[in-house]
Amino acid sequence: MRTCSLLILFACNILAYGQSFDISAGRPAQLSPPSQSRRSARQNPDPDELTQELDAYEIELSKIPADPLIQPDPATPIFRPIDKVVDFSIHSLHLKFGATYTFLNQYATITPDGVRHDQPSGRLDFTGAWSVYDHESTAGSISLLIRSGTNIGTSQQFNLSDRLGSGLYLNCLQGGGPQEPITVNILYWRQDFLNKRLSFYVGKIHPNEYVTLSMFNNDERTQFLNGTNDGNDAVASDGTYAGGAAVEFQASQHVFVHAVAVDTEGSQQGNIETLVDRKYAETVEVGWSSGALDEKYRLYRVGMWRDDTKERGSGYGGGLEFDHELTDGWTPFGRFAFGTKTGTAIKDEYELGLAQVHPFGRRGDMFGASFAYSEPNAPAKHHESVFESFYRLRLTKSVEVGPDVEVSVHPTYASRAYATTLLGARMRLIF
Repeated sequence: MRTCSLLILFACNILAYGQSFDISAGRPAQLSPPSQSRRSARQNPDPDELTQELDAYEIELSKIPADPLIQPDPATPIFRPIDKVVDFSIHSLHLKFGATYTFLNQYATITPDGVRHDQPSGRLDFTGAWSVYDHESTAGSISLLIRSGTNIGTSQQFNLSDRLGSGLYLNCLQGGGPQEPITVNILYWRQDFLNKRLSFYVGKIHPNEYVTLSMFNNDERTQFLNGTNDGNDAVASDGTYAGGAAVEFQASQHVFVHAVAVDTEGSQQGNIETLVDRKYAETVEVGWSSGALDEKYRLYRVGMWRDDTKERGSGYGGGLEFDHELTDGWTPFGRFAFGTKTGTAIKDEYELGLAQVHPFGRRGDMFGASFAYSEPNAPAKHHESVFESFYRLRLTKSVEVGPDVEVSVHPTYASRAYATTLLGARMRLIF
């Protein structure tokens, strides 16, 4: 019944799309970001005016101008009535919707015998946020993420990354397994206290919203496609969508603490009924950050996790991550994680990369390159490494395009050791 109601909600509001600025593929944009920017909040010594770290990310990204190559946007007359509906919904109903549609075509130069080389696909991301109440010191809201994935011109069961034998998800737009026609990935209640310094989340959640999150390597729609850059494959249940709870606490201008507990048997296409099996993953993360995007931004975080699973037993581990902007938009980043031989598919993961947030002076574009090495758990056959590089061009206010290249060396589950290159072309429509 609940799923049916969500489908009706989706259908009724399909014309109410508006642009969102969510920084991970799973974090719906909030309706009303805090009034203080992250930079001013961290410079303000009053602890009651601190900005929650993840809200601050959204504020920073929302301030980046579109800087399209083609102006004005040819689609502006089409979207103008929709924008008016969205504005009315935000100001009158305290309800915000957003949507993007991402097309991707990948071509693998080498595949196992009998496996096709290419996979054209697309994915719709529809987000919603309803501010139920906001009393400044306390607030409550509901967030929603609905997705629909499809293969174009081939079976919906086909997954090129899986067929190549990769264990690192070379296309996180699809993830592992077949395409899902419609899924309710996120549906949670957010409760804020202490002027939004302390936030609790309960419902169907995405752990990567709260831990291992990065502004530079975390969104498969606009940044890297592989799983080592979209969260962390070596952190238990980091990329899942399942029932659970999370908490965020902004301890000072620079220090934050995040914690999450999630059902290890849940999935994006399932509901929360498996919570009663009491198989959970728990992660705690402490971080320090300073500066602002394009102004010597720094982020360092360290975390620990443990989990109980039905198929892989119990395990534990930890890791660290950094984003360190040097100058003129050049930002090295890294992720390092380790764990036991049980509990996760990937035991250890080590990644280094470099991002440029305004290549050629274009604020709406982005360039990135990274290399990752993984050590898997049984029954894997190989230690897989992945190199990936992309360029994102803001063509118009509502269209992004760009190339992507991935090189997978010794795919994890392949029957024989080999290397393959995936040439990709990606386009994102922003409604």
